[in-house]
Amino acid sequence: MASSRWGELLLVVAVAFGLLIWSSTSALVSGDIAGSFSEDGLWSMLLYELLVMALLLPVLWYRGWRPLALGLRWQRRDPWPGIGLMFACVLACYPLKWLDGFMAEGMNPSMDAMVSGQLSLAAIVAISLVNPVFEEVFVCAYVIRAMERTHSRAVAVNVSVAIRASYHLYQGPVGALSLVVVGLILGWWFARTGRLWPAIIAHGLMDLIALLAYA
Repeated sequence: MASSRWGELLLVVAVAFGLLIWSSTSALVSGDIAGSFSEDGLWSMLLYELLVMALLLPVLWYRGWRPLALGLRWQRRDPWPGIGLMFACVLACYPLKWLDGFMAEGMNPSMDAMVSGQLSLAAIVAISLVNPVFEEVFVCAYVIRAMERTHSRAVAVNVSVAIRASYHLYQGPVGALSLVVVGLILGWWFARTGRLWPAIIAHGLMDLIALLAYA
């Protein structure tokens, strides 16, 4: 039974994030991060995430995972803690920007360097709606709940954070470290409350704010 659970976890992580981890690692090694965010890239990512969800969610349902187990029970008050989580993430990550001044030039790409061309409002809104659901369902809720079956809550959250950081390596050390901070905040929120929608809302707001400047 334990081997079946581990097989399920590895399958979900590999299908959901394997390609993203490989792409992120390749970009880090080659130093080619230009165009990480482009109009075509956003739509391609949107299609990829929708396809993965269409593939994995029925599998998880068959394996006994229900929306309630993944924290997907909507409550009318969820937007408020979601906004609070967004501000907590932004404030916690802000001091990390100072580290950029102590590192070699070019180690931490700016957002301007990663965005290629103008982005349409439709693409920005679409990815800000779908990407947070995709990431928080699989890397936050699923990984933490699956790991908690055999490990402590701290181990579960840390594994979730490590996976999240691994597919953001192309953003450089400061960018990846910022995602570690975000992962810890959102991961511990979910682990302690069992509510995922506030984490999804916080993630969506951060994506939307970051990309709107390029609309």
